Amino acid sequence: MRLTKRAQPVSDGSITFFTVEQADEFRRLVAGSFAAVGRDVDVHPDRIVDRSGATIGLWNIAALCVRADEADWPQLIDEHVRLVATPSREFSEVTEPELGAGLSLRLVDAASVPDPDALGYARTVAPGLLEVLAVDLGDAVATPSREELAGRGTVSGLVALGRANLRALLDSDSLRSGRVGENGTFTAVRGESLFTASLALLLPETMQRFSGDDDWGPGVLVAVPTRHELLYRPLDGADARVALQRMLEAAFLGFREEVGSLSPDVYWVRKQKWVQVSSSSGGKPRVLRGTGLREVLAGF
Repeated sequence: MRLTKRAQPVSDGSITFFTVEQADEFRRLVAGSFAAVGRDVDVHPDRIVDRSGATIGLWNIAALCVRADEADWPQLIDEHVRLVATPSREFSEVTEPELGAGLSLRLVDAASVPDPDALGYARTVAPGLLEVLAVDLGDAVATPSREELAGRGTVSGLVALGRANLRALLDSDSLRSGRVGENGTFTAVRGESLFTASLALLLPETMQRFSGDDDWGPGVLVAVPTRHELLYRPLDGADARVALQRMLEAAFLGFREEVGSLSPDVYWVRKQKWVQVSSSSGGKPRVLRGTGLREVLAGF
């Protein structure tokens, strides 16, 4: 019998006492804990940076986690973040003009919302992705609960306002876009705004603006690797199969290596329904079976 050597876990390049998978999960938890106290931060491999430019190293809190069971990491990180984070403003202090100008629909990682039911209006867009209302206050972003929104208008009216403000981002000059690749191309939209990836919630209008696509056919491939980036490709030709593979790789790498990670997966959007068509569990992206996408692509 031939014996094979078992593959050893790969250590993370920055937090070396974690494996790559552990470090990715650790950084995701850190980002979620800061979001929970109203501070949006960019998570780098070894530090986090907030909008003011303040930097907090990740080594100390990582050192606490490495001595604990992974099931205890969320509580440890939450407690540490509450100690080091500047307290965010109470939502009751947000003025009506601030609410009117800063409210927007936002696409977020479901795991970054501790209790979606407490929001009372969060909508599941796809596995792992939620649509919420967020208020950009310049130095912080608040995700108010339904209770906190009481007296500020109806939920439907606030959602309409959030959609209108997101549409204003789409109409701004702050975004840039371009085709990626030669065969199997897809469109990438990038911007400094924390709501750039949320333009996926306005997909038909976004596609019309940046690539002139108005015929959805059998649907669109969509990825939101970070909150600053949206990738898409209509299923409109045989090279869509190549585009899927390239988007798989781009989403996976963007999620792991860029700041503001959101989702490593690719989704198939058809008639406003999102279907997850890839998975990166196990550390390598792959196309999922049983979604119906393979059959559609085989028809080209």
